[in-house]
Order: sequence, then structure tokens, then C-alpha cells
Amino acid sequence: MTVEAHDPRPKKVQIADALRDEIVALPVGHRLASLRELAERFKVTTVTAGSALKVLADEGVIVSVPTRGYFVASPPHAADTGQKAGGLANRDEINAIHSEIQQLAARVAELEKRAQSPSSA
Repeated sequence: MTVEAHDPRPKKVQIADALRDEIVALPVGHRLASLRELAERFKVTTVTAGSALKVLADEGVIVSVPTRGYFVASPPHAADTGQKAGGLANRDEINAIHSEIQQLAARVAELEKRAQSPSSA
């Protein structure tokens, strides 16, 4: 898939829109493709792919876990409820999931560190 040159929307928006449509079918916590993989898929630079992911992160659709990647935070329709009744509950759920993902990433990093260090026993 490539971005359309004749489309008046910026490339990052075209990519974000395409990804948003796909994310709807993914479970919360699902890891998205890497920046390099997305750049190759959409035939853009990694900077443009990163900008598209930032659009989705700013919307609360995905979360970024440093050194781990981008993960599905919630379906796009849940992110749009922020100003409707129940929106705060959804935002709290997203924040709780984001916190859990960060804690899990820290635990994985610690386990990887232990696995790479020589055994001192």
C-alpha cells in the first residue's frame, strides 16, 4: 500500500487513517509493526511513518512504550467518547492499560538484562 499523491491530505494523515481502520479489529495491547516496517509498507520515510503513529498516539488510539514499540490502546470509537458521558471511564481504562503496558515492558527489560548477563551462581 502506498499513499496517494493526488490525495490532498498529508501523507501522515493518510497513513494514520489507514492504520486506524485496521486497529479497530485488533485487540487492546496488540503490538503494531515497527517504524521501518510501516515505512516500507507505505513507501515513505521512517519520519513520516513516525508522524502517523504520533497522530494516533495523540488521539489515544495507540500508546508508545519506549524501546518496545507501539501498542493498541483502544478502538478509535472509544477515543472519540472523551467528551460524551462515560468518556472519563474510558480514559481511565486507557490510562490503566498504558500503565500496565509500561510496567510489563520494564519487567521484560529486566528479564532480558538478566538473561544477557553471565550467571554469577
